[in-house]
Parts: sequence; structure tokens; C-alpha cells
Amino acid sequence: MRAEELQRPITDLRVHDPVCVSPTTTVRQVIAKLQELRAGCVLVTGDDGELIGIFTERDVLRKLADDEDDDAVDGPISAVMTPRPEVLHEDDSIVFALHQMHIGGYRHIPLVDLHNRPVAVVSVRMVVDFLAGRLDAGA
Repeated sequence: MRAEELQRPITDLRVHDPVCVSPTTTVRQVIAKLQELRAGCVLVTGDDGELIGIFTERDVLRKLADDEDDDAVDGPISAVMTPRPEVLHEDDSIVFALHQMHIGGYRHIPLVDLHNRPVAVVSVRMVVDFLAGRLDAGA
């Protein structure tokens, strides 16, 4: 694979549409949505559609698994989401996305437009699939 392949824009990946919820959606509803859609994360958006947070499957384990307060799952997702997450933009390169994921230890990063509205979610798996496809193709 040539190094130029990694300089391609992030939009060359097969990105998924984002799963978005409002900040008042309960944690229980979000977990059900993650399970139903087999998604790794949900993006939390405000009334104007702007990204305000992210909640991932890792958050379920880190923030809720040891929580002895069962009421937490009936509270709003805004109480346990990660606010102001790292984001990518459509003109960012694949290598930049991979670098951000590595540095931050992220498996998912939202892709937003110029108005900070979610367009997609980029996952480590998408990058790995892209790289594997390039290697298989002999690029």
C-alpha cells in the first residue's frame, strides 16, 4: 500500500450515519438503542442539531457497570455522556483520523459539518477495513 492512500479524505471510508439522541433521552433508552442497532456509540445533539456529546459502549462499562445506583440508567444521557468530544471534518485525512484515535484512545469519532452537526461516525473498524481492502487489492 502506498502512503498516499492514507492521505485520502476520511469521506473515502464507508462511514455510517450517526445515531443521534437528545440530551434528555434516558440512559436506559440509549442502551436499548445501542443494542437494537448494534451500534458502538450514540451522538447527543442539541435542539439545533449541533453535537454536544457522545456516549459509547465503553461508557456503559466505565460509568455504569460498577454504579450501585440503579437510578442512573433512568437519568438523562447528558449526565453520563462525554461532552464536547473530539471531532473530524470532511476534509481531514484517514491518517489524521487514525492518529486522533490512537492519541485519544478512541474507537469512535464523530464526523461533523461546518456547523458542528453530525454527518457520520468514523470507527477504528472502518479504518482497518479500508486498510485491509487496500492490502488485498495490492494498492
